[in-house]
Amino acid sequence: MLNPRLLQLFDSGLPIGSFNHSYGVEEAYYSGLDVKSFIEDIFKNVVLRGDVALVKLAYYDPYRADEIAYASKLPKELKEASVYLGNSLASLGICRNEFVEKVKRGEAYGTYPAVIASCCKEFGIGVEDCMVGLAYSELVQMVYAAVRLRALDFVEGQRLISRLLSEIELPNEFSPFSPVLDILSKRHENREPKVFMS
Repeated sequence: MLNPRLLQLFDSGLPIGSFNHSYGVEEAYYSGLDVKSFIEDIFKNVVLRGDVALVKLAYYDPYRADEIAYASKLPKELKEASVYLGNSLASLGICRNEFVEKVKRGEAYGTYPAVIASCCKEFGIGVEDCMVGLAYSELVQMVYAAVRLRALDFVEGQRLISRLLSEIELPNEFSPFSPVLDILSKRHENREPKVFMS
């Protein structure tokens, strides 16, 4: 049976503030890029090969995964988003392991993939289920951001989610890469007004 705690951790209604972040979708939209193609590229080359790949390491060494996640997020907004989400999850108090407690005391960065993996492990959720959960969660947040911006409608968004999830391949190594995301994120830092924090 699927562990029901998985549903709680990756629910878009979990109050950690993920709805405040578009992961570059807002700037891609304002820059005139094809938003569906952008989401697909970021999902396959950054989400899967980055945060999702780190889940595997974080099951065994959350501190190292936390350091790698923090160092790999080059633009300020992306780094702050990961730390904000991870710290928000830690502060909910639904996970109570050594790593999460150190995050709460400010003794670790508390990046989102490291904290979510630590919680999954504590709840007895398998590493691959946790990886798929994180992939789903980050994909849905990007699509919902596009819907809020009216770059996609709800039906297009659901079709995109369905297609990308049907093609998912879990990564074997950490190798995120998207100079376009880095450039757009740097540009987004100076955008005013803006809908999303990243």
